[in-house]
Amino acid sequence: MRIHSRMWLLLPLVVLVGIGLYRCRPSRVPERAPLINLWWAKEDKLIQLDLEEYVAGVVAAEMPASFQEEALKAQAVAARTLALWSLAQSRRLPEHPDAQLSSDYRVDQAWLSKDELKERWGIWGYLRNWTKIRKAVSATAGEVLIYQGNYIFPAYHSTSGGRTEDSGNYWTSNLPYLVSVDSLYESHSPWFEHVEKRSVATVRAKLAEALGVSLGESLIIVVTKRFPSGRVCELMVNGRTMSGRRLREILELRSSWFSVQQTSSELVFTVKGYGHGVGMSQYGADGYAQRGWSYQQILSHYYQGASLVVR
Repeated sequence: MRIHSRMWLLLPLVVLVGIGLYRCRPSRVPERAPLINLWWAKEDKLIQLDLEEYVAGVVAAEMPASFQEEALKAQAVAARTLALWSLAQSRRLPEHPDAQLSSDYRVDQAWLSKDELKERWGIWGYLRNWTKIRKAVSATAGEVLIYQGNYIFPAYHSTSGGRTEDSGNYWTSNLPYLVSVDSLYESHSPWFEHVEKRSVATVRAKLAEALGVSLGESLIIVVTKRFPSGRVCELMVNGRTMSGRRLREILELRSSWFSVQQTSSELVFTVKGYGHGVGMSQYGADGYAQRGWSYQQILSHYYQGASLVVR
């Protein structure tokens, strides 16, 4: 009886010590996570949400939930970093000056609400996928990528086609952490290599409008220069020079890594990859994760020289 009495006397002390240790445990989540003023394009209204909640909605919208957890974690870090990079620029949406970011993928990162995800996945799919995504976001809470003390611009895309691109070959800036690297395990992507067809009449009309000139009855497209990655640098359209990126945008091809064959009525493009090809390949990240890579290794591979830190 005396032993039991002593144990009961010590119990409050044990509980207090436990509470103290719990409160003093290291936390990976910043005490004051930023709030995001997001323009919700679907509902045409401004909403405010916590950064981590925003990141979860981005991961759900931007990457298949079926991907490996380490790939989802890498996506979470990239999404969080891009959001904070944008906030650090003090940018605002011209049409909605109170908004810092948009849910429209053509403007910023795609973002989906819980209701939109339930509609997309169904209730059981939502419960399964949302739990998985929230776990990946929580596991990386507060983690961002920096270079020389500043947030990086963590570009990412669906599928590289086997090799990513130097940032300066697609945009005007050569960012040291966005350089061309091998992306070896993407063959499970439906866009790894695929065929896109366009009618000669459609291509002639679109190019004539974009160039502001008449192309006549004939249409001859010849690739004249490629980047080391394989993507088209320059080509000739009826003797006029054009960048591979420009043709991709005009014809809405999935990538600027292509070859073209032409018949009297049709252009057949064999295309590798989906997206600009700069930074992290999402299917590549999933491929590396399938082979045991951690999200830290994935991020280090695609963002050369960037450091992973908690902020």
